[in-house]
Amino acid sequence: MGASSEAEPQSDTSQTVSSVQVAAPAMPEIKEPKPHSPKTASILSMALPGMGQIYNRKYWKAPLVWGGLGAAAYFMVENRRLMRDMNSEFAQLYAAGSAPSASQIQERDRLRNNRDLAILGGTAFYALQIIDATVDANFYKFDINQDLSFSGGATQVRLCYRF
Repeated sequence: MGASSEAEPQSDTSQTVSSVQVAAPAMPEIKEPKPHSPKTASILSMALPGMGQIYNRKYWKAPLVWGGLGAAAYFMVENRRLMRDMNSEFAQLYAAGSAPSASQIQERDRLRNNRDLAILGGTAFYALQIIDATVDANFYKFDINQDLSFSGGATQVRLCYRF
């Protein structure tokens, strides 16, 4: 009965399990998002006003920056032109042997002050748009939409203020 040895179960240690290597499907590489740099936003805003806002994806701010700087430039140029026109009138008056009136001198001084204020305002607006771009870049990944509510399941917590 030599055939009985064929019917005997073999021990687990004597069995060999063939290993089959299954290639995992190729996972697409997950690209790390480039860090959002406040330095880049600042440099872009310095080089071309409004570009820092565009870099921060705050597209609606760029036209405001351009409008503010354009308005400051307009008032500066316009007041400068009017002031130079008055200076030309003064030169003609002096050439004719007369002097400008006190009100004309005050008007020219007012135009000079307005021109200077437009220059200061434009400079301040330029600096503020750089600061805005830098601050927005610092808070670019700051999540302000997180759910801050508390749910305790069956437990309810009520907080009442009475004055």
